[in-house]
Amino acid sequence: MDRLLILPGDPEWTLTLGGSLPPGWQDTAANTGGDFAFVARSGSGLLEAVPWHEAVEYMEGGEWDERMEEIGEDENWEE
Repeated sequence: MDRLLILPGDPEWTLTLGGSLPPGWQDTAANTGGDFAFVARSGSGLLEAVPWHEAVEYMEGGEWDERMEEIGEDENWEE
């Protein structure tokens, strides 16, 4: 099947794009002195490079929990 657009959830997503680093991540790394992280946005699953303080907000603000729910991960993954 020929696809014009591959979206998260499509069987080809992981094979094609799921393991790729997001465009422009090098700029974020350079602008933060290397103090950055990759986050997978809830709703899309797309990776985004963000400064570390935004990664902390992502984890503490509930978006991390939303993403874990989307992918079916257990809240108690540390145990």
